[in-house]
Amino acid sequence: MTQDDAELVKRVLAGDKAAFGHLVDRYRLEAQGLSRRMLGDSFEAEDITQEALLQAFLGLRDLRGKDRFRSWLLGIVVNLCKMRLRAKRDWHPADEWHGGRVPEYFTLADLQPSPEVIYEVHELHEIILTAIHTLPHEQQQAVRMHYMDGLSLWDIGKLAGVPVGAVKVRLHRARTQLRTELTRQLAGVRYMSSRTIKEVPMIEVTVHDVMLRAPKDDPEAEWLPGRRKKYKLGFTRVMLLKELTGDRILPIWVGAVEGDSIAMLLAGLSMPRPSTFELTAQLLNVAKMTVEKIAVTQLRDDTYYATMWVKVRGKILEVDARPSDAITLALRTKAAVFVAPEVLDTNKTLLTSGSIISRLDEIHRKSLEKNRILPEEVEMEWKSFRSLPQGGEDWGKSVDK
Repeated sequence: MTQDDAELVKRVLAGDKAAFGHLVDRYRLEAQGLSRRMLGDSFEAEDITQEALLQAFLGLRDLRGKDRFRSWLLGIVVNLCKMRLRAKRDWHPADEWHGGRVPEYFTLADLQPSPEVIYEVHELHEIILTAIHTLPHEQQQAVRMHYMDGLSLWDIGKLAGVPVGAVKVRLHRARTQLRTELTRQLAGVRYMSSRTIKEVPMIEVTVHDVMLRAPKDDPEAEWLPGRRKKYKLGFTRVMLLKELTGDRILPIWVGAVEGDSIAMLLAGLSMPRPSTFELTAQLLNVAKMTVEKIAVTQLRDDTYYATMWVKVRGKILEVDARPSDAITLALRTKAAVFVAPEVLDTNKTLLTSGSIISRLDEIHRKSLEKNRILPEEVEMEWKSFRSLPQGGEDWGKSVDK
């Protein structure tokens, strides 16, 4: 059996990709059973098994002992399961929907998405999937691997068994068809309108900073802590929007996921694999759509609302969005950011450059008192993400800073 494994590995390395199928048949159920025991979820176990087999195929040349494929594959499964368990432990689902609020009236119940938000997310998801499903099988495969899984053209060619040039041709043809299909589908989406960009007067702002709660006088507290580091930061971020020609600063409370995404763009960092926002920006580029600008347009029932102006074949359409999502896409696509005058003129939480920390402390204290929330167990203070040492050795530099 050991010799059989070694022979199969040698055949795969010699170019016989079908031989890897025999290795998959031999150890797939064992790998899936191991991941199921570690994760306790059959769907996640299947996902982990698929990823482990893909990593094994792409990294087969790194296997020193050709007769140790089984133990090597199971080791990959264990590492992937550990990473998934760590991600679960550090993930806070409430933060996913905390996309821009005034904190005084904030309650945990407010983090639940409205039926309208759920509908719109599912609707957009279905539109994108429908457009991809119209492509021929080879083009679908190339689009999913490149734009969703983040694989390079060389990796795609290796998996599909075709030259890199053929992969480029498939992606080019897919982009052409997707541009036509997405333009046709998005033209009828109900939450878009045909108002022009000139109809709404706006105040231009810059994304000044991202503030977070960090333990006071703790030198080990890191922004983007590494995977082996104990998470010490608070799970709330404050995005600061400063008017371009004035000193007023609009603070918008967002979740850790959204706030860290914005901070990473300000710092010129990117994730090892494409994030949701990077994928969205790439799909917009594929469809030849341009984000002209975004704006925080309303403050209603203590919640901020934003609008994106998207140019499609010379026509400008409006798309509703959460401020955190819209601003992240604006930074990713280098679009201008604005705030409606009434949002600034009537806002009671505005800051100035000289009062950021003191005002945030005051707002935070009132929020705790109003909602009868106990103070933090460890003494915390507001800090700019730039003032903390950057952990996260797993994060890479972005080439399009």
